[in-house]
Amino acid sequence: MPDEVWRAHAPRAPVAQGIERWPAEPEVGGSSPPGRTNTLMNFHIREFTPDDYDALAQIDNAIYPDYRYHADEIRYDDEHFDKTRFIFKRYVAEISDRVVGHAEYNHMPGMFHPQKFWVYVGVHPEFQRQGIGRALYEQIESDLRALNAVRVFTSAREDYSRSLQFLYKNGFAETRRSWESRLAVQTFNFAKFAHYLEKFSAHGLTISTLAEERQRDPACLKKLYELYVLVMEDVPHPDQYTPVDFEHFLRYSIEHPDAIAEGYFIAKDGEKYIGLSNLRRSQGEPKDLYQGLTGVRREYRNKGVAMALKLKTIEYARSHGYEVIKTWNDSTNVGMLAINEKLGFVRQPAWITFVKEFA
Repeated sequence: MPDEVWRAHAPRAPVAQGIERWPAEPEVGGSSPPGRTNTLMNFHIREFTPDDYDALAQIDNAIYPDYRYHADEIRYDDEHFDKTRFIFKRYVAEISDRVVGHAEYNHMPGMFHPQKFWVYVGVHPEFQRQGIGRALYEQIESDLRALNAVRVFTSAREDYSRSLQFLYKNGFAETRRSWESRLAVQTFNFAKFAHYLEKFSAHGLTISTLAEERQRDPACLKKLYELYVLVMEDVPHPDQYTPVDFEHFLRYSIEHPDAIAEGYFIAKDGEKYIGLSNLRRSQGEPKDLYQGLTGVRREYRNKGVAMALKLKTIEYARSHGYEVIKTWNDSTNVGMLAINEKLGFVRQPAWITFVKEFA
C-alpha cells in the first residue's frame, strides 16, 4: 500500500516517474510547423533551447501556482534524463520573442515501451484561448505518429474543466484517478499517535535515515534500490510497470537537488530494509514538502511500519519549520488512503490520468 510519487510536476514527473499534468488550453487554432509563424494568431513554434528554462518555469507557475517550480529543477531533470535510451522532445510557442507556451513528449522509464509516451502541453493563462495549445498539441501529435506511437498518456486536475474538455474532444479517455492530499504539520497532534510507534517498536523494528545509513553501511544504496524496485511493483500504474535501473534511481531519488537525505526514512529489521518513506523539498515552495514514495515489503505489512514511517516524515517536517506536506495516492490504493486520512491529510481535487490509443 505505497504512497505514490504523484507530484503534479516535480520531479519533472514524466522524466522521473512517468506522471505529468495537462494544463492545455482547448481553443481551436491552426498549427504551424517548427520554425514557422502562424500568421493568423501571430505566434511562432520552434524547438526548445536551454535559454528557455526561465520561461518554462514562469509559464508552469502561472498555470498552477500551488506547485511552483524553479528553472534549475527543470534543467536538472532534463540534463539527467537518459536520452541515449529514451526519447524526449520539447517545443515552445513565442509571441514577439516571448515564450508563452510549451509542449513535450517522452518515453516513461517506469513504464517503458518504445511506442508509448507521456505528453504535456502548457500555455500561459494570459495567452490561452488563442489556438496556441491546439497548435502545440498538433505538433507533438504529428511527431508521435511519425514515431509510430500506439498509446500516449497525460493527466489533468479535475477542476480544470477546459483541459478536460480538450482531452475528451481529442480522443483521450479517463483511465484512473489520483487523490492529492495535504497535511498542516505545525498543528499535528503527535500524542494522539504515540501508540503506533510503540506497536512498531514492539516488533523489534527500527527506523533510520538515508543520511545515517550512508555513513554506516557501504551497501546502503544497493539495498535501498532493491527495496524501491520491490515496493514500486505494488504502486498502481496506468500501464505495465518497468523497473528503472540503478543509475536512474540514483539521479532522481538520491542525488536530485530536491532530495533530503535526513528526510528519507528507512524501516529496518536488523540490517534488512523493510520499508521506506521519503520527503522532497521544492525551491519554488520553501514552506512545503512533497511526499515521495512510502512502501513496505509485503511480509511486513500490518505491523504499523507504514504509519511509523509517515509519523517520522511529519516529525521531520515540523521540526524543520515546514508548514505543509503534499502527497498523491491512486484512488484504488485504499490502504494508504486510509492511513493518510487517519493522520489528518485533507483531500484536494483529484488528478485524472488519460490515455489515447493511436493504433
